[in-house]
Amino acid sequence: MTSKDVFNLSLVICHSLKVSQSTSDQLKLIDVRKPLLRALLVVPVLLALLFSWYATRWYMGNFVAEFAPRMQEGQLDAALAAMRLAPDDPWTHGAVASLKKGSLLPEELADAVHHYEEAVRLSPNDYRFWLELGRAREQSGDSAGGEKALRRAVELAPSYAYPRWHLGNLLLRAGRGEEAFAELRRASDAASTLRPQMFNVAWSLYGQNIDEIKRAVGDSAATRAEFAIYLVGRARPDDALALWSSLQPAEKRAQREAGEAIMKSLLAQKRYRAAVSILSDLSTEGASPKAAQFINGGFEEDINTSGTNVFSWQIKSDPQAQIVIDGSTRHSGARSLRILFKVSSSLSFNNIAQLVSVEPSAQYRFECYVRAEDLKSAGTPAIEIVDATDGTTVLAVLPPIPVGTYDWQPVAINFKTPPQTEAVTVRIVRSTCSADAVCPIFGMVWYDDFNLQHVGGAASPRDSRGATKART
Repeated sequence: MTSKDVFNLSLVICHSLKVSQSTSDQLKLIDVRKPLLRALLVVPVLLALLFSWYATRWYMGNFVAEFAPRMQEGQLDAALAAMRLAPDDPWTHGAVASLKKGSLLPEELADAVHHYEEAVRLSPNDYRFWLELGRAREQSGDSAGGEKALRRAVELAPSYAYPRWHLGNLLLRAGRGEEAFAELRRASDAASTLRPQMFNVAWSLYGQNIDEIKRAVGDSAATRAEFAIYLVGRARPDDALALWSSLQPAEKRAQREAGEAIMKSLLAQKRYRAAVSILSDLSTEGASPKAAQFINGGFEEDINTSGTNVFSWQIKSDPQAQIVIDGSTRHSGARSLRILFKVSSSLSFNNIAQLVSVEPSAQYRFECYVRAEDLKSAGTPAIEIVDATDGTTVLAVLPPIPVGTYDWQPVAINFKTPPQTEAVTVRIVRSTCSADAVCPIFGMVWYDDFNLQHVGGAASPRDSRGATKART
């Protein structure tokens, strides 16, 4: 049976069905053997093919335009090829413009402006093309045209940082400083990473005049806090501290990250007293550290072992010297610090320390309480007070505690700080065992109520808040 016979048979079947159905359900048959009808059926196929051809060209042009700027060779040729494939795609014109602008040749720069203008025409509501058009116009010498394009970019993306940032820089180069910093401030508010660059511009423009710079960069809490960081980095710590002090207590706590950065810089410069004042600003009410005072000197609070607070206890436990907070034994308050020694050979112990800010050329009295149980060793624990300026100069050493078992005993010593010293490190160490390489130590030792006072004041155990602890 030929295809013609099959076709005729189908017509017979359809005719039979038509006869058997009601008039309302009749089938409509089209004779597709007529040339005109066949031509009409071909039209949708041709349209689909034509659409596919243009879509493929557009896609290929867009694809090449996207990757052309990343190619090492033939960048411009690839971008031009993409533009020929998709001449109505704004991205192909943007790719060509970007490459031509980068060449720095005057004639290429003029072409770059032309292609950016074409991209803007094809996509008038895309702020990115207006932004690049504004930069290219200014680079070609058309500052007014550049400003107009950048202002349009700002209108299209008012909350974005970079349109305002580039507009501000254009105005700055035009000598319109007040207008410029109005835009730069809003840009840095939208993207805080731009603030250091704004500070650099203001630092250079206003000749390091702090008052003028503060007026230019703005008065928000975040800006003042970050400018304080900038000033510390410029070796102007006093100006930085004055700016930080201008913040309200709640603003300081809200700007914790900036405060910690300032404190870190001050510590690197050995400005310990200023650093502890910053830490006090960042602390919660009732737990503020103070100069010449131990933090958690009575071990009433848990110890943060992360080491993030340099002025708190720095403790590192060891399997041979286990350090814990003991709630069953104390001199006063509710808790104390216990060390369990199980050393059969030798152990160099320097695992407990606290940095305390002090005044230079001042007399101090250090005091704490110690207790021991079945302590045995030729080298028992002792306490050293070290100048934090260099970390090596020992200002005072308390004698090693005695062996044996005994109840709480006070240990104390007076010392004087050198003229340049702003902090001391009080640390529990282990005394040497003469020339013996093997120096075992066993037993338990407790410490409590670390206290530091100016000589002449009444020495009394204090807790981490500076209040006298009640005896139990």
